[in-house]
Amino acid sequence: MKTQDKVEKILSSREWTFADLTNMSQLVKGFSEEIYGELEAKEKLEMIWDRDVSKAISNWNNYVPNSECSFGKLFYNIVTEQIQLEVASILQEQLLKANVNFGNDKNKEEIENEIPKGSMGGKSSEKRKTDEASHSEE
Repeated sequence: MKTQDKVEKILSSREWTFADLTNMSQLVKGFSEEIYGELEAKEKLEMIWDRDVSKAISNWNNYVPNSECSFGKLFYNIVTEQIQLEVASILQEQLLKANVNFGNDKNKEEIENEIPKGSMGGKSSEKRKTDEASHSEE
């Protein structure tokens, strides 16, 4: 499953509030962590196989000077960074196409197609009898 599909799956898995979507960095981080956990090791490796890692190695030394850098930590950081780049791009694209519904749980089609409570399947109105012709003659 592609990153695009995974992001769309997460987006459609729940109802989002505007507040949920306003902190983009936290949103990207959360999506990326979830996607990282779902990926097989081979998929992670394929994701970064041709990527230049010299920048990641030099950045690691800037953040953690005089510290050992295990391959696992470096691999995690590079894969996570790649996922975050892809997720941020996909989320931006999806949010630009998103529809917003303010304060109403029903969508427009449900409202237009809603049948009035007493119109079908309920009790007959006590004010009017079912035989209207007889009432008009009275």
